[in-house]
Amino acid sequence: MRDPEALCRHVSQVLVEALCTKGAIRLSGQRAAVANKVASALLANFRQEAALEKEAERLAEAHIQKTPTVDRYKVVQLIKRRLAEERDFAL
Repeated sequence: MRDPEALCRHVSQVLVEALCTKGAIRLSGQRAAVANKVASALLANFRQEAALEKEAERLAEAHIQKTPTVDRYKVVQLIKRRLAEERDFAL
């Protein structure tokens, strides 16, 4: 992703507009303010997931050195899933 912030802002604006247009939500404030909050939440989630992935890669490195025939991607994904479960983080 080149600019995740711009993408999150665009997606949140489209989402808020669509929900308002369909009558799924009624806002007491401005749509732009709500879209900004949604974008902030998305960005925070992406940052947390990136940090989780970094930690999983760091932890996987020790396991991979012991058994080099193991698939690196699978090890990282398994560790990442386990860390996410421990921290109640939805992937």
